[in-house]
Amino acid sequence: MPTSENSLNQLKTHILRFSTESILLLLISIYFSTAVSSILSIIVILVWLVLGYYKHLPNLLKTHPPALWATLVYGYFLFAITYSHATIADISYTLTKYIELLFIPIFIPFLTTPKTHRLAWRVFVAASVLTLLASYLMAFGCFGEVLMLNASPKSRITHGILIAYFAFYCLHKTSRTNLTQKIVFGGLFILCWHNLFFIVNGRTGQFVLVVLVLLFVNQKLSLKQGGITVLTLVVFISLFYCYSEKAQRLHEGVINTQAFFQPIPTQTDSSMGLRYTFWRNSLKLIAERPWFGYGTGGFVEAYNQVKGISPVTKNPHNEFLRITVETGLIGLTVYLAFLLSYIKTAFRLPEPEKLLAQGLITCLVISSIFNSPIMDHTEGHWFALLFALTSSALPQHSSKLALPH
Repeated sequence: MPTSENSLNQLKTHILRFSTESILLLLISIYFSTAVSSILSIIVILVWLVLGYYKHLPNLLKTHPPALWATLVYGYFLFAITYSHATIADISYTLTKYIELLFIPIFIPFLTTPKTHRLAWRVFVAASVLTLLASYLMAFGCFGEVLMLNASPKSRITHGILIAYFAFYCLHKTSRTNLTQKIVFGGLFILCWHNLFFIVNGRTGQFVLVVLVLLFVNQKLSLKQGGITVLTLVVFISLFYCYSEKAQRLHEGVINTQAFFQPIPTQTDSSMGLRYTFWRNSLKLIAERPWFGYGTGGFVEAYNQVKGISPVTKNPHNEFLRITVETGLIGLTVYLAFLLSYIKTAFRLPEPEKLLAQGLITCLVISSIFNSPIMDHTEGHWFALLFALTSSALPQHSSKLALPH
């Protein structure tokens, strides 16, 4: 028996050592590989189970409202199965896509020790820098001419969200660190800005970046500094829109919007035109079943009834509308409570996590208007892990939930 106990303790010690590596590897894999990040997510969950951290789940949900509300959102999706007429495949699709909500309470215990917390932010920086580097190498044709057209390791939308938030992080580093780090992170911010406006050209990333810069102005700068920054921003955007050939997608967005809102909409086959069509049809569905929606997985079948000549879609490119179509205004209220709980939690965090958390929730809300980031694999995993990383800075978590290294 003692031998068996010793073997068990040794195994647990090895798992404890591996726990840090697993969460850090997961973070960096999210930027580059869907398959690897899926495998590592499963490994992290298995480690969470083996170490018995599910025993701490009730306490975590009690002390960490965002984790509780994220769990309740997923719980409501499970409840909405009871009145759904969707196929098993469509129900499974929704449940699989939103499983990332449950990752938030699972990830938090891995990130609460000061050492792991610091390492995670360093890995975040390293992954972001590698993503920038890969983007520029692709743009310069180092990986072939085909990849030059979409110079990002992930999709243009995903890349824009990740790099926009990294730019926001760099701004905060320039305001808190020594001269050398100010220069390094200031340079990285400029690279992020150049990358999103002149290399990748994703409208979502550009819009998120501008909003995050304005948030930073409100958080850190004086009235005079903020005024100069906003004026510079307005001048740059005006010159970019009027004179840069890289502003073509912005021009297309404006033209498509004008065309769509004519008495007889045209150009609905454009990316913006399709979004407007998806949104309009989703609003029709919500009007038909406003309170409870069509049930989990019910979006596709319901959308087929109103889509007209528009393509079939599982994703209306708006997180709020998709959730409301399936779970109704009640389900949307639960999701909004999750977002609100994170905002309230952000104000309880020490700096810089407090300010970074405010940027993270802003990033999610803005990107959710034009896309469905929680539903998407990369963004969903990334937001879940960053939510856990920022929230794990809450002082009361450190002693009760951290892995015993």
